[in-house]
Amino acid sequence: MPRDELAAFDDDLLAEVGEADSGRLATLAREHQAGVRALPGVDDIVYEWRRTLPGEPLLYRSRALYVLALPGRVWLEFLERMEVTESEASALRELHGRQARRLLAAADGAPEPPAMTDALDADGAMVLTRS
Repeated sequence: MPRDELAAFDDDLLAEVGEADSGRLATLAREHQAGVRALPGVDDIVYEWRRTLPGEPLLYRSRALYVLALPGRVWLEFLERMEVTESEASALRELHGRQARRLLAAADGAPEPPAMTDALDADGAMVLTRS
């Protein structure tokens, strides 16, 4: 049975980041996750990004999720397809960034904090729920 698209996200972050409308942010996050799943699939797209993007975009993986640091152009492709406002795009990216930092801080086997912070500061964080 597939995992819920929002399984990788903490409810409190959805509420904090989406202060004005956390329901809308949850809908956008779910739509983004579904869009990744509709491509070749989560595992396949992560494999492709690891193979084709410069550097190592994968910062951490577990049986339930991936944490990646991706060039801004990858985010732009998703955001353009989703047709979100600038403030919605910003909130969605902030949600991913804050969740990525939280997950990496708590995860065994994740990069040391300076390496993680450098990667997330240079690129955009993306947290993907594995299906």
